[in-house]
Amino acid sequence: MLTNEQIMNNKTDFIGLLNSLTPREGMDIEKLIKKLENSDFFYAPASTQFHNSHEGGLCDHCLNVCSNMLQLVDMKAEALEINPEDVRDSVIIVSLLHDISKMNLYTRGIKNEKVYTEEGSKYDELGRYEWVSKRIWVTRDDKFIFGSHESTSEFMVRKFIPLQIEESVAILHHMGSMGWDSAKDNIGEVFNKYWLALLLYQADMLATYVDERY
Repeated sequence: MLTNEQIMNNKTDFIGLLNSLTPREGMDIEKLIKKLENSDFFYAPASTQFHNSHEGGLCDHCLNVCSNMLQLVDMKAEALEINPEDVRDSVIIVSLLHDISKMNLYTRGIKNEKVYTEEGSKYDELGRYEWVSKRIWVTRDDKFIFGSHESTSEFMVRKFIPLQIEESVAILHHMGSMGWDSAKDNIGEVFNKYWLALLLYQADMLATYVDERY
C-alpha cells in the first residue's frame, strides 16, 4: 500500500520526468499532463488483483519500469552500441506511458466471500462461516477500447507525442509473447531488431514480478 504522501511524490516525479523530455515537433506535454491529472492515473491501481493492485499502483509501476529500464540501458549500452543519454527520451516515453490505457479503466466494486470461523452462523462441508463483503477493483464496463491493452496505449500516446518507430514497437510489444494478440510467431525477431522493445519488456517483468511482488 502507498501513503497519500508517496502517491503525491510519485506524481511529482512522473510529471518531472515528462517535463524533462526534449521537445519534438507536434509534442504537447502540457496537454498530456492535463489529461493525466483530469483522470485517475495517479491514483489508479496497476491491476485488479495482481501487481500493485492498490491506490497509486499504476503510476508507481510505471516509475518502477522507468527506473529498471534506465539501469538496463546503462548496463547494456556497450553491447548495444548506444549512448544512454541519446536514448534517454525514448526510454522515458515508453516506460512511463506503456500502460496509459489503464487510466480510468478500473473502479471500486464489492465481492462477498466466505470467512470460516467457529462462531459462524452458517455451515457447509468445510465448517461454520459468515459472508463478508470485501471492496475490490473491477474493470469498468464503459472502458475505452482501441484494440488490445498495448495497442490502445500506443494509440493514446500518439495523441500527445509523435512516436518514433522503435517507440511504437516497444509499447505495442511490451507484453512480449504474453499478449494475446502479440507477434508470438516472430517476437524473437522483433526483440532482435528493436532493443528498445526488449528492454521495455524486461523492465516491465522485473517491476511486476520482482519490485512489486508481495
